[in-house]
Amino acid sequence: MDTTIRINTDLLSLDILESIKKMFPHKVVDISIQPADATDYILSNPAYARELEERINEYNSKKEVISLKPNELL
Repeated sequence: MDTTIRINTDLLSLDILESIKKMFPHKVVDISIQPADATDYILSNPAYARELEERINEYNSKKEVISLKPNELL
């Protein structure tokens, strides 16, 4: 079984480690840590992906800078 855990480092705790141990009891596992690509996250949400596509199209048509705050995506 392969499992990917995507988590903000602020939320890392011993509970996470204990959960991993329960998921893979008595096993040798590889743990790889790397920064997540924000593009994957955005594209995984259809609403965010549409918003991104619309803003790219708007930018390409007007060549204007578009400023966007994270709370404007909701």
